[in-house]
Amino acid sequence: MEESDAAPARRPYDASGRRAAAERRRLHVAEVAARLFAEHGWNGTTLALVAEESGVSVELVTKTFGGKAGLFMAAFRSAGFGRRGGLQQAFAQLRLEDEPDLDVRLDRFVEFVTATVVRMGPLVGVLGHGAEQDPALRELVRAAHQGHAVVCAEVAHRLTAGQAAPDAVDEVYLLTRSETYLTLAEQRGWTPERYATWLRRSLRAAIDGPPAGR
Repeated sequence: MEESDAAPARRPYDASGRRAAAERRRLHVAEVAARLFAEHGWNGTTLALVAEESGVSVELVTKTFGGKAGLFMAAFRSAGFGRRGGLQQAFAQLRLEDEPDLDVRLDRFVEFVTATVVRMGPLVGVLGHGAEQDPALRELVRAAHQGHAVVCAEVAHRLTAGQAAPDAVDEVYLLTRSETYLTLAEQRGWTPERYATWLRRSLRAAIDGPPAGR
């Protein structure tokens, strides 16, 4: 065989390692930011502080999150859902559609909501304060509310064997807001366990509606 003069074919560049490293770094920064926002509030938490505590540059934080509003929302999601993404992604991972027992579905969802609102609690006030000052954050919050409503519609569908009550989606929305939990916890002294018991009962009533004839 004659030796070929052709150059050896280049292997395609595999960027998966770099993407994985970038995602780990993004998640780390979001977790650090969640702690700092809870400790220092909206005004006391700067991009420079988050960058310093995370061991990265301010430029990287800005490039990754698009500014303080995007950073806060990533921190808020990190606090509530860990590394599972946003609300819709975390909810999808419950896989309620795979569970045939409605009571088990309800228990699974109540556990998910209770854990989420408890973890998000320290950042709810910061969110309100920041949204008052930052138009970009207000828009992100509005989008998050819309996403919450979409999940509530899915919940109403998944937790009934028939037709959900007319106001089910709006009632599920109200029941599962972090502000609802905080009102009961801070003003009425409720524990997460008491909230979970009430939430289960209230979700069942909201989705099923009043008994026939009432």
